[in-house]
Amino acid sequence: MLVYRVFPYLESAEPGEPGHPLYEHRPQRGGRIDHPDYYVWYLARQSEAACGETFGNLARWTDDMFEFPALPGARKSLGTYKLPDDLRVCDLDDPTQLAELGLRPTQVISRNLAATATWGHKIWSQHSPAIEGRKWDAVQWWSFHRPQWTVLASWVRPQFVDAVALDLAHPAIVDAAAALYRPL
Repeated sequence: MLVYRVFPYLESAEPGEPGHPLYEHRPQRGGRIDHPDYYVWYLARQSEAACGETFGNLARWTDDMFEFPALPGARKSLGTYKLPDDLRVCDLDDPTQLAELGLRPTQVISRNLAATATWGHKIWSQHSPAIEGRKWDAVQWWSFHRPQWTVLASWVRPQFVDAVALDLAHPAIVDAAAALYRPL
């Protein structure tokens, strides 16, 4: 399956360095299900969702939102990644799954990091007798900004496919801005 994320891209970055498409910033801070024991890849099923999740809190979208001054020469880009088609995904848009986990939709979408980290760790910790090891490779839910968008947190490292520099004319930015009623 193809998935997307926005990240600060630096073409000259080597693997393991900031700006590389597979760079793992440690420690992670502020993500919905960040945890000190494992790394989480936050991705979206739709390219416009990746853009909307990244820039959705900005009232006005301008070209300077793509700059990344913390890493000289880097610019926010849309990365395309591949995850295995047989990835075991815990779908929190499934009412049966919510009931099994004892979760309410408001607990999933809440921006309470302590609460979301708790359910994220609970899902990560589940084991299955049918499979040796963890029951889930990833968890997905609906976007805070637009419920039609699906966001995903994967404990499996994705394979990098491509990166495209973002600008205000990029189709994913245009679509996300229109969906979120953000002027360009």
